Amino acid sequence: MSKTLFTLSLILLLIGCQNSTIVDKYAIIPQPNSISYNDDFLSINHGIAIESNYPDGMELIELLKKQSNKPGLTFDSQGATPFLLVYNPDLDEEAYQLQIKTDRIVIYSSSKAGWINGYQSFLQMWPVGEYDNIQIRCGEINDMPRFAYRGLHLDVSRHFFTLDEVKALVDQMVYYKLNKLHLHLTDDQGWRIEIEKYPLLTENGAWREHNNQDSLCLERSIDDATFAIPDHYYAIKEGKKLYGGFYTKADLKHLIDYCAQRNIEIIPEIDVPGHFKAAIENYPHLSCTGKAGWGAHFSYPACLGKASTYTFIEDVLTEVAELFPSEYIHIGGDEVNKDEWKKCPSCQAAIKKLKLKDEHELQSHFNHEIEDFLASKGKKLLGWDEIVEGGLSDNATVMWWRNWAPNTIRDAAKGGNDIIVTPDFEYYFDFPYSATPTSKVYNFEPVPDDFTVDMANRIIGVQGNVWTERIPNTKRLAYQVLPRMLAMAESGWTNQELKNFEAFEERLKSHYTYFESQGLFYHLPEITGFEDKTVFTNVSSFQLTIPDSEIEVYYTLDGTAPDRQSIKYTGAIEIDKSCTIRFRAYKGKVFSKIYSADYIKQSPAQPVVVDAKSGLKRRFYKGRYWKSKDVPVGKSADAEVVVADFGLGQYDGQENYALVFDGYFKASFDGVYTFYTKSDDGDQLFIHEQLVVDNDPSHGPRGRKGAIALKAGLHPLRLIYCQIGGGALQEVYVQVPGQKKRKVTSDELFN
Repeated sequence: MSKTLFTLSLILLLIGCQNSTIVDKYAIIPQPNSISYNDDFLSINHGIAIESNYPDGMELIELLKKQSNKPGLTFDSQGATPFLLVYNPDLDEEAYQLQIKTDRIVIYSSSKAGWINGYQSFLQMWPVGEYDNIQIRCGEINDMPRFAYRGLHLDVSRHFFTLDEVKALVDQMVYYKLNKLHLHLTDDQGWRIEIEKYPLLTENGAWREHNNQDSLCLERSIDDATFAIPDHYYAIKEGKKLYGGFYTKADLKHLIDYCAQRNIEIIPEIDVPGHFKAAIENYPHLSCTGKAGWGAHFSYPACLGKASTYTFIEDVLTEVAELFPSEYIHIGGDEVNKDEWKKCPSCQAAIKKLKLKDEHELQSHFNHEIEDFLASKGKKLLGWDEIVEGGLSDNATVMWWRNWAPNTIRDAAKGGNDIIVTPDFEYYFDFPYSATPTSKVYNFEPVPDDFTVDMANRIIGVQGNVWTERIPNTKRLAYQVLPRMLAMAESGWTNQELKNFEAFEERLKSHYTYFESQGLFYHLPEITGFEDKTVFTNVSSFQLTIPDSEIEVYYTLDGTAPDRQSIKYTGAIEIDKSCTIRFRAYKGKVFSKIYSADYIKQSPAQPVVVDAKSGLKRRFYKGRYWKSKDVPVGKSADAEVVVADFGLGQYDGQENYALVFDGYFKASFDGVYTFYTKSDDGDQLFIHEQLVVDNDPSHGPRGRKGAIALKAGLHPLRLIYCQIGGGALQEVYVQVPGQKKRKVTSDELFN
């Protein structure tokens, strides 16, 4: 049949069907590594009938049917389209070949995992909605993952999630071909796994009165219901209403089986020797002081100078190893308050006895002991990248998370350690979308450019992390994860050369519709076209770019939280006085965060008349300052000099210091000047003692901006910069009225 005749026949067929749709392109996430189309179409009128020649085929077929939550997708009706699962031993473990033919659908694979992956691709072809007839373009997909490890981490300690809630998340992981669930089961805020030898861990350690994380969520819930804490996380214990929960061993066995059926391995984490407060509160002999508590930043750790600490941890890990079939047990190892060990006689005695150099080597010794113990149980040690410090064996696997510690991933790769890439700035899904937009997640390349082939082979996969300090329910969880999880999943599956964010965004549109059909909350595409802060001298305009015609925006001018009863945005608004516009986007039952746009009407600041010379005064303060306000600018500096412009100068490469730049900025003419700072770790820029750019507190490389109206002439300026470790950067830019953004030049700076 000619293409023209076939197309005419298809049109006539669809005219005869009152409720039909065509799937012309496959909007699959993650993007398959090979897709080929032809001109034919498969017509499905009565659902599908799955058949298999796999030995455990019936069990697999029933699983696939259960997972098929698409409206209108039926099974085994008379006239159903054959759907064949065919064994092909030549395909790799998770690989599959999916063929859409004019009379059948076929998935070839060598394993259950491959058929499950291929079936997800088919499900994503199936349109949302119920249709009498579905036309799917014929074609072939040949696909396999780039990385073997494609994971999602869920912290159930800070805020707890029930077994059914975790299973619902697992279902979405399967849909996007993730295969590892890293469960963070213990932390300072709660112990979530039953340990029979130490029952107080869950009898008491799983429950708490409200802490500052709960209070923050409840405060935010006043304006945003996604921060509410549901009643089912509370229990009355000894007359007190307590928050919490835990998993029995039976619960976890059920979850392990549920995940294993769906090609997902659960990796348990028991965080030691830091983040151990929930254990120490109930077994206080585990700490150096005999009590639980907090240091400057982190909780008191387990005492590594006591044999009883090792016994306790090994007892816990024994029960964990017996329960979880995973080859890995994660021991955390991050953010340990080593200052307590410096003060502890037992720890210092252990350092001396073992001939260790310092507290870093004490933790490394602990890691080796635990690694050997886990090996005796047939398990591999997995830990956050701090375990690299002080050395580790080449059998340990490292999760690299600290962008500001790039040497750890290189040292691990050179040492022959397997590495899972899970960077703080790109793959931490608890971060706000303003800091970690979906594009940033998608465009991150897990393998550093300067890695050799051997080093690159040490990277076994990627993982997105969800820390739940500010995630108290499933709606908020879905908001933080969707769609960023999809972007990370594509990096884990799809070959680098095939990735394209614009194409991903186009495919993502149908997945938003899928989220809505499943009742899933998610992060709506961003509203753009506005500035967080606009300085003007006469009149300005509030105008939005709305990415979806089905999205409605409502706003307020009185500072209250907007809802559907607020003013509906219909077009540009003229602004002639200072105000704050708060607005929120709605699409069906899904809503966005509250956006805020400040409009500030200013009279241009008058210049000062001084006898000024070129350059800025730069003062150096030695110390560890997390925020600009912590710098003792009123006291004598450790060093002072006049410099031509901003920058780190001879301090580049040093750590733990602050620089204070004082002087004048020369405005060439009247108007609104926009200043930009880019720093690592943090800074603040003041003009006329007014905070113009707030790029605090400490962070990785990041830019911020602000504006001020100035008259032509000299204007007093101060910039405070803090460096606390890792990467260092300090730059200042300006956008002069009528010009493009550029670096501030030395001929604009005086003192």
